[in-house]
Amino acid sequence: MTKIKSFGRALRPLFYLEDNYVPLNHGSFGVCPKSIHPTLRHYQEESEKHPDRFLKREVFPDLIKNRARLAELVQCDPRELAFVVNASYGINSVLRSGFLNPGDKILCFNTAYNAVERTLVFVEDAHKSTLVTIDLRYPMLDQEILDLTRQTIERELAKDPDVPIRLAVFDAISSVPAVRFPFEAMVQLVREYNILSLVDGAHAVGQIPLNLNEIAPDFFVSNIHKWGFAPRGCAFLYVPKRNQALVHPTVINYAYDGDRALDTTQKFEEEFAWPGTVDFSTYLCIIAALDFRASLGGEERIQKYCNDLARQGGELVAKTLGTEVLENCDKTLTVAMTNVRLPFENKQQLSDGEVIKRIIDKCIYKHNTVCSPYKHNDTWYVRLSAQVYLDLDDFEYFAKVIKHVLKDLENK
Repeated sequence: MTKIKSFGRALRPLFYLEDNYVPLNHGSFGVCPKSIHPTLRHYQEESEKHPDRFLKREVFPDLIKNRARLAELVQCDPRELAFVVNASYGINSVLRSGFLNPGDKILCFNTAYNAVERTLVFVEDAHKSTLVTIDLRYPMLDQEILDLTRQTIERELAKDPDVPIRLAVFDAISSVPAVRFPFEAMVQLVREYNILSLVDGAHAVGQIPLNLNEIAPDFFVSNIHKWGFAPRGCAFLYVPKRNQALVHPTVINYAYDGDRALDTTQKFEEEFAWPGTVDFSTYLCIIAALDFRASLGGEERIQKYCNDLARQGGELVAKTLGTEVLENCDKTLTVAMTNVRLPFENKQQLSDGEVIKRIIDKCIYKHNTVCSPYKHNDTWYVRLSAQVYLDLDDFEYFAKVIKHVLKDLENK
């Protein structure tokens, strides 16, 4: 396989990205390289040629091969992985499986992804669970987060030791602010209190190295289409064998019988293997996606480039705006996404939703770029994603654009 030597705009021809488009929002939807689309179309065509043969028999061996390749990447037993369409589906599968008892407490954080936060509220409403939310105000040190979490758990235990915190839900890398969370240490911390851990790693695969055997979370989900270059609608749920009796897919199928005592792992696999008639082709592109990543030099090279570019690009934009990057003194927050404070006073008293909409629309339709603006701790920031097809010139272009966009917002 030919190794790609240079990153940046030289790689743009490998993707379907429009000419002159400056895409700084890879973290939202990901991008699938051109070279993977023939594999995607191949499996879609096979399913049309002979649907019964393909969907009843031939799809499953290839799914197993792709799952095995994925297991090598995240370092776990393949039988502990189930394919799901996205991280939100995986989160819902865990939270709505029914192992939580009425009154059980769920530990969570105010930085949870909006759909995850709404799912937690749904569980609170529908299953009479109680949410214990920890308020994070970045920039924070990892140890500060861990200390605050321990204090919260101890406080809840002192309040009522007979009402347990059953589950803790937290990110590997938060969406907004886009910061790396100390999830490895958090898994160990909550385990001290017999609290199960559910890690939302939607942004993890492709952005940071993973060793699930070593980290040993109780549940872990990640998209492969965000940072792993797979087609959209490709993610996984990791459930170690010790917990597989607890979890069922959001869509219940023929395999459910309420009893997994005889072969828990087989039942786990069967329940998640057939979510009804769906397009399995995205999962069947994982090997091709990881081969593409190997052609770029592999995980370490990709992650180093994106991490370095995010840090340098963020500093460049912040310097242009006269602000700063959201980072702590240990430099642990930034991975492949950077957060830059916006010098925005909102003199027109626009709603937060209107500010976000106007910034995005002006960036897309007037300047052919894009970003993710958000508000954290009463301060406006913009999230920018680094990727192998970008270089510092793209961040420099955006810095000039966002200055004009903010000026327009303040004056209209």
